[in-house]
Amino acid sequence: MLLAATAATAGDSARVALIIGNSAYKSLPQLPNPSRDARVMDDALKAVGFETITVIDATREDVVKAMKTLTSKIRPDSSVVIFYAGHGIQFDDENYLIPVDSELSDEASLPFEAFSLKIVTDQIDRVKPKIAIFILDACRNNPLEKKSRSAGAGGMVRGLARATGPLGTFIAFATAPGEVATDGQGKNSPFSRALAQVIATPGLPIEQVFKRTRERVVKETGGEQVPWDNSSLIDDFFFKAALSDEPQFSAQAAQDAQAWQIASTTDTQAAYGTYLGAFPQGLFADIASTRLTTANHKPMEETEDVAALSLPPNRTTDATTDLLTWNAISTSDDPAQYNDYLAKYPEGLFANLARLRLADLSKGSVAEVTNLKTKLSPRFAEFEETPLYPEITECDRLAGHVQEIADPSVGVYFREIVPEKAIPACLGALKQFPDSLRILVNYARAIDAAGRHDEAREIYRMGAEKGFPIALRSLGDVYRDGRGVDKDLTEARYWYVRGAAKNNVFAEYNLALIFLEGKGVAQNKEKAVFWFWRAARQGFGPAMQRLANFYISGDVVKKDEQQGRILLQGAAEMGVNAAKLRYGELLLDGIGGEKDVESGRQWIENAAHSGDGSAQAKLGTIYKDGIGGKRDLQQALNWLVLAEKSGASYAKDAALPLEMELGQAGLKKARKFAESFTPKS
Repeated sequence: MLLAATAATAGDSARVALIIGNSAYKSLPQLPNPSRDARVMDDALKAVGFETITVIDATREDVVKAMKTLTSKIRPDSSVVIFYAGHGIQFDDENYLIPVDSELSDEASLPFEAFSLKIVTDQIDRVKPKIAIFILDACRNNPLEKKSRSAGAGGMVRGLARATGPLGTFIAFATAPGEVATDGQGKNSPFSRALAQVIATPGLPIEQVFKRTRERVVKETGGEQVPWDNSSLIDDFFFKAALSDEPQFSAQAAQDAQAWQIASTTDTQAAYGTYLGAFPQGLFADIASTRLTTANHKPMEETEDVAALSLPPNRTTDATTDLLTWNAISTSDDPAQYNDYLAKYPEGLFANLARLRLADLSKGSVAEVTNLKTKLSPRFAEFEETPLYPEITECDRLAGHVQEIADPSVGVYFREIVPEKAIPACLGALKQFPDSLRILVNYARAIDAAGRHDEAREIYRMGAEKGFPIALRSLGDVYRDGRGVDKDLTEARYWYVRGAAKNNVFAEYNLALIFLEGKGVAQNKEKAVFWFWRAARQGFGPAMQRLANFYISGDVVKKDEQQGRILLQGAAEMGVNAAKLRYGELLLDGIGGEKDVESGRQWIENAAHSGDGSAQAKLGTIYKDGIGGKRDLQQALNWLVLAEKSGASYAKDAALPLEMELGQAGLKKARKFAESFTPKS
């Protein structure tokens, strides 16, 4: 597992797609667009890594052969797409897809002349791919509507019926159940054209792909056509990921991990000494040092009497059971076992070592998260496991953790809490929702901000005992900041690790900062990158911005300016000012993609109006040099003077020539601009 943490993972699971576009019907009305829709989807799916099997104007025999070819390529790790465009009919709540050689005369011939969608989904389910996606642009006018003997009587009706599939299935229709989709006036149907475009967008989970497709179709059709989908997926799926499965760590890190595995398996002081000699600043140096210098960890001779070990002062734990419990887990890579040990022996012989082992397992959960991809919009796994209850209250707005409810507009940073407002609001919410851990922890934050640290800490601990992620993160903050206790960064790291195990993005982000800045531990950029990556993959904007810098510089991970630009775009769209500025600069310079001066300038202006001093200084130089527009020396001076006021002291040097050119009148205007400036959210 430790080696897996530093090695590159395999690429995406096998991707295979069956694409059918039926236009040239022999006995039914012909459709001009399905064959073109199939071709545009073939291009779109190939572009995102799918092997495609494409059949244009498929007969019944063609469909059977194509299905056999498709199923022969499916493996347990496969992601499968079946796209069908053409005539489709609903009869008795069952959907039928019609081949071009069908000789349908009425609904009674459907089972013999068409394919039941259920049969197709069942056939795919038998070969058990990881994910199966069915896309049907087949809700056009019913070709048998006039001939139907049962139309409107519960038999054949307009459009297609609602459909669900087995676990791991996603089904999308071009329009809502019972409604009719248009073939389109252009070369493609509105649905297929929109979907092919959105599929290429990096970092969108499948749910967002079809949501954006729906938005485009509704807009194009004036609300006449509303695409519909149904999901039973339990894994995240991305047509185009914004990140590889895992950052590529250096060969040095892989050698480090391999050496540690040998040392920890041998489990002798000599082995730990050898490891430290080879890697004095290694990933596991703090653990190796502890094992090397902790007398109680010294391997015991068979004749040694374990019961004779003396307990440190103030310890009441039985040494024998403590030691035996520890020996049973001392080589484990399971965080739960160390948590159990600490629950039984909070002051045990190996309590500090257990905490360090927990903290060192910061890469131990890589295997559990390789299926997650970076999201360019917040979607925190924590809240999938901890559903929101109750709905947002005034207590959340006044004392909740900012962005902890997956809504950036809710919550405040700790320093912004106003206790006299927050405490009454949270007390009122507690009376209404006495069983809500979230409200209780919000109340603890409110009294913590009022200086009642001991009470708040006990509430955090109660929440932590129940495994509540926000409480775990809050305890980390308590020890990091020294609120009512001595600052203890090792203890803070322990609680952050536990919070991160619950997918709390702030715990992950704070761990990254600890390792990046070397707070209470040796600086370790690789661990920092890992934790930034963990938070970024949940769509946490600040982490995406930090991770992007590593990709752009090529530090720790392989240089990938395109990847950095994708991450910065997502973070900028979430309102992270540093990301707005850097993304704007990349657009101006054409780094990581096409040059777009107009958009680059707009992003930098956005960051400047939000109050970012560096962006204000950059905007000043943009006006001075006329980048993306006419030169405006007064505006340039305005923004440079404001930038200096906002903390960008270097802006003063850039402003001096403008002050000389514009004189006192110009400087007076700039100072008035700076004094009256109010940042925009």
